[in-house]
Amino acid sequence: MALALHYSPASAAGAQSPDPAAVKAVTERFAADLAKGDLQAISRLYTDDARLLPPNAEAISGRAAILAYFEKILRPDLVGGAQFDHYEIYGGANAATSISQIRMLDTNGHVVERGRQTIVLLKQNGEWKIHRDMWSDTSPANTGNP
Repeated sequence: MALALHYSPASAAGAQSPDPAAVKAVTERFAADLAKGDLQAISRLYTDDARLLPPNAEAISGRAAILAYFEKILRPDLVGGAQFDHYEIYGGANAATSISQIRMLDTNGHVVERGRQTIVLLKQNGEWKIHRDMWSDTSPANTGNP
């Protein structure tokens, strides 16, 4: 372990960083496709063996299962779009992690949910694809008494 820690900084210093604009473009495509209601296009942003890690739920594995999940929760009659900002991007030339804030919009463009998203991306055939996708809801809890 000590040997690995000793050599990590040298390896990291020689590693290529991901292009932040190219990594951000994946979530921007997600937002644009969601605004159009094109869930098929969204599913193509994921690797074949991608995994969603939604809050308070089991993992969803594979592009087909991800599409089925999105067809339930991101239906165009319920969700009007998403906005991403405040990015942090880490990684190298072929793998990256993007952390961002997300706002989900209703069909009238009003914010209905706020959260954070962490995605792991892999470069496949020269294109960034989402390999793991995890998010959390940071909207204020409904504390009203029944």
